[in-house]
Amino acid sequence: MRGKCLLLLQLLCAAVVGCGAATGGYYTAGVVEFRPAVSGGSSEQLLEENLAAYLELIEAANGTADILIFPEGTLNSQLQLTAVPAPSRRSLCPIVVAPVDGVATFLRQLACAAVAAQSYLVLNVKERERCDREADCPARGYRLYNTNVVLDRSGAVVSRYRKWNLYLEPQLNRTKEPEYAIFETDFNVTFGHFICFDMLFYTPAQELVERYSIQHLIVTKMFNSELPFLTASQFQQGWAWANNVNLLAAGASLPHGGISGSGIYAGRRGALVRRMVGDTHVGQRQLLLARVPRYSQSLQEHESEQEPEAELELELDEERAGPAQRQLVMLQQPQLEDFASWLVPLLNGSRQHRRLCQQDLCCDFELQLELPSDATQQPEYSYRAGVFVGQRRYEEEQYSVVRLCGLFACRNESILSCGQLAAAPAEEPAAGSRSITFSWLRIRGEFVRRQRRLLMPSTLSAALYALQATEFEWAWQDDTDIETASTHVELGLSKSHSELLTFGIYGNYFDEFADDDKPGGGEGGGGDGARGMVVAKRGQQLLMVLLMLLLSYHGG
Repeated sequence: MRGKCLLLLQLLCAAVVGCGAATGGYYTAGVVEFRPAVSGGSSEQLLEENLAAYLELIEAANGTADILIFPEGTLNSQLQLTAVPAPSRRSLCPIVVAPVDGVATFLRQLACAAVAAQSYLVLNVKERERCDREADCPARGYRLYNTNVVLDRSGAVVSRYRKWNLYLEPQLNRTKEPEYAIFETDFNVTFGHFICFDMLFYTPAQELVERYSIQHLIVTKMFNSELPFLTASQFQQGWAWANNVNLLAAGASLPHGGISGSGIYAGRRGALVRRMVGDTHVGQRQLLLARVPRYSQSLQEHESEQEPEAELELELDEERAGPAQRQLVMLQQPQLEDFASWLVPLLNGSRQHRRLCQQDLCCDFELQLELPSDATQQPEYSYRAGVFVGQRRYEEEQYSVVRLCGLFACRNESILSCGQLAAAPAEEPAAGSRSITFSWLRIRGEFVRRQRRLLMPSTLSAALYALQATEFEWAWQDDTDIETASTHVELGLSKSHSELLTFGIYGNYFDEFADDDKPGGGEGGGGDGARGMVVAKRGQQLLMVLLMLLLSYHGG
């Protein structure tokens, strides 16, 4: 009886005013870096292990979080499916012994956990939608979706999103039209949410920002990092910076498959908390909590209107130049030989300048470097400056055009070695003894204007984290001449850095297709090597398919 009264009190509290931790100009959010169980038991046993770990992490938040986000693909499998009801005020808690609506017991248990913790929960599940009476229903009698489900403090479904941009998921279905998942909370914040691969495309991720003016975004991810421009936390932080929005990203943790990366990012203020597992092959189960500013950050002038106390209270993550993480197995940027590139000469203390152009993009590089303190040691990395304009193909019918200019580390002087981590030495050398320090670095690019594009800083240290806002400067200006139609972007270091892997400007041009007949420029402007890299890339993708299938059928 006491337990029923407590549950009733919690439901009443959630329905009337909410009992969360949001105060003043902030709310408290948590994202989970989560290692799913993928072997060692039946699909039911693996689900039970994942669920138990979820419940433990929810309890670990100790009722302090207004919202908790779990990653993509880390809960149930295709052998343990669940229905996901449309949003309503009806709580999925208490647990029903013999449900007739298809909602699995594990989802109801999590709804009860949301009630007990008085937190919103964002979960990602494999969803089954019955359709056996519909003409376009698959032969199996149901549709299978990769689905985000949001539970409020009463355990009710307040939002549901079915993934639109599928990646290496041939067994899954898509909705007839893309969904735009938006929900309001009792702590006066409106969220939009999407799943992993969606983040590379205009629909729905970018549209949530540009069309619906959402300033607080959630993404659940099982993201396979790629050097030098698309590692997980690097991409998350760059996307949040470019859109100047709060981004809450929860990532699966399988570093042996190149999968890791979670964090909470406060637009152009920088990262509040983040985690990349790159120093071990064993994934982690870790809750990352942060106080997140609830006010709009889309316009820089809004920041000056905030109270000084609020500005001082924002706690940013530390700058993370090192130590180097070397064990995350990552993909490598394809088409490197198609870059117009320049091997940076190792001239100690001399200011150097180079202008590189390819097609409609020209970039100026100014730099000054200092060689390692130990003259007997070979520098750990060489560096190249590069410019690239070209079509990026992700799946059979998924494309975007990328325009980028950046400095990136290479294991030797060959461009084929760029985007590869240096091997761990037998004995870790003293700090600075093998590192090249950049005391001055400026990149200026002239990017063509398009209606649908996103220009973002793409920076990465040897610790596999993006540079914080205190470490670089960013400025841009559109031409007033309509015929020129260019945007001038400048990215510069604001302090010396000795652990750089990437420093560049990354332009994702949505819904545009490059002319494949246009040649590259500079050193290594095309050839059979580029095709060979594409073949290698596809080999890595095949390995990813096997991993995804294993997760889908046996562990989430």
